[in-house]
Amino acid sequence: MIAVQNGRLKMMRVKVRVFGRLIDIFGDEVDVKLEPNAKVRDLLAKLEEKTLSVEKEALTRYERDESELTTLLNGRNIQTLKSLETPLKDWDVVVLLPPVIGG
Repeated sequence: MIAVQNGRLKMMRVKVRVFGRLIDIFGDEVDVKLEPNAKVRDLLAKLEEKTLSVEKEALTRYERDESELTTLLNGRNIQTLKSLETPLKDWDVVVLLPPVIGG
């Protein structure tokens, strides 16, 4: 269902929580406005726009379907759903976990 408000499509909002090195770019949490019927791929593309001026490859290297970035949608790994084609809903919570290296 697509929400219409005052004759316009109502943008949906998704809350994104990040960890690791992504905190330096986005802070702990960010609200992202997306078009209705957006998918995880659209969210990552929107976030990538914000990273271009800060760190060119912060998210771009994670665009492959077998991503190094673990992406959770409302606590579920998107790989167990429809991967990058997983649809989003208003006020979903997406968590981005970059790989941790070290010992």
